Amino acid sequence: MIEPNSRSTDPDATDGRPGHPTDAAEVASRIARRLGQMWGRHLTVRAARVLPAGASRTTYAVVVGDESGDGRGEAGADEAIIVRAVPSAAPGDGGLDSEVRVLRTARGAGVPVPEVLDLSDSDVDDTILGFPYAVLRFIHGESIPRRILRDDAFAAVRGDFARQAGEILARIHRMDPAPTGLSALGDPLESLRTLFPVEYAQAPAGLVIAIDWLDRHRPEPWPTAVVHGDFRLGNLLITPDRISSVLDWELAHLGDPMEDLGWLCAKAWRFGVARPVAGMGTRAELLDAYADVSGRRPTEEALRWWELYATVRWGLICGAQANRHLDGSERSMELAAIGRRSAEQEFDVLLTLGAAAPFRVPDPLDEDIATPGDATTEEPHVAPTMLQLLESVSGFLVDEVGADDGVSPQVRFRTRVATNVIATVRRQLLLGERQAQESRRRLAGLGVSDGADLVAALRDGTLSVDDDAVLSVVTAEVIDRLMVANPRHLSRPDC
Repeated sequence: MIEPNSRSTDPDATDGRPGHPTDAAEVASRIARRLGQMWGRHLTVRAARVLPAGASRTTYAVVVGDESGDGRGEAGADEAIIVRAVPSAAPGDGGLDSEVRVLRTARGAGVPVPEVLDLSDSDVDDTILGFPYAVLRFIHGESIPRRILRDDAFAAVRGDFARQAGEILARIHRMDPAPTGLSALGDPLESLRTLFPVEYAQAPAGLVIAIDWLDRHRPEPWPTAVVHGDFRLGNLLITPDRISSVLDWELAHLGDPMEDLGWLCAKAWRFGVARPVAGMGTRAELLDAYADVSGRRPTEEALRWWELYATVRWGLICGAQANRHLDGSERSMELAAIGRRSAEQEFDVLLTLGAAAPFRVPDPLDEDIATPGDATTEEPHVAPTMLQLLESVSGFLVDEVGADDGVSPQVRFRTRVATNVIATVRRQLLLGERQAQESRRRLAGLGVSDGADLVAALRDGTLSVDDDAVLSVVTAEVIDRLMVANPRHLSRPDC
């Protein structure tokens, strides 16, 4: 059986509209009949399953073959396909039509993308599935970052990744925008306010300082071009020797093409490896390859501006993800957990601006630190303490659930997320009271009462972002947040 790689951690398929099938076998059967009519062949389904693909769209991995064939030989060769569907949408409302226009334009421009075999996203009700769908030819490749960055099988492509990425990005940015129907986002900083209004208004101090710096140090803009919007590891299929496909074009728009280069180089997408281009290459390699195709070489100064912009954008996205859980629109442990990761982006901002330096610090959970007040119980409750209870749950998740060979990759991933959530709570129980006291003291020294008051003072100019005393306080606040959320991040250098 051919099994295309899955790229997400959410195993739940979206429920379809009433009266329309979303079962993988039934969807595959109908698509096989549709393709058989198009190709003049009698196709049967060899395999079908739902890939984990989030809440708004459902992705089916399907293998079809000639009804009388055995899968051998050119005429009877099996065909692996991907069906991207929006079961909750009425025909014409799925958004797949615009995505397919972009894919077809990209393919014509020499960008490695899946071939579109069929599309149904019109205003006329479709008799095949009854909801919008697109059928794409399956492309082989790995998308899981840790495998690409660490497995020996990908050693060769790691050495050539920056060159290939630069050439592909240049081809994307040379695409004719007219057939895509994409619209422009406008000014990059204003777009952050528009796309993330709640998170922008509630941005923590580190991100506010970065936005101010970005506004005062804008690079010369490049001519407007098609921008992928999410070009990074996780959205690329990679074989041992090449980038085989660029996926996930939902965020494509018209804008400054340097946005894509900066996003690819953002520290968040290096996954702990200290090389700036997705953990695999140098900026010079990326920019040289980009120039070979585009005819113009971006400056490293402009690239670094867009890297900082990407760091701020990802910090706001972390807040937006958490808010989807908090406001009840999508209850999810993973979304809740990611909210604390904005502290990582704040620290990366401070590193970039020279206000902080990386340093190693032991994880409080690895130290022999007593519970608050050295209490073995928490009156009127008896032992075990809250910390001890949480430690027992963490041990269960790591030693039993995570170590079980029969556990699915999705459950294994969620086990790691749950373990990290528990670790965060344990650290806050250990450190939170002392941190709160020190935070009140620091902020009082600046004449503000809390974090929101600090941000307001930074925004209205009461406190200067260039004041060393202010930066020192902001840095201390961010470090405290990271000591709870992810102390290992404090040692990761900028590069």
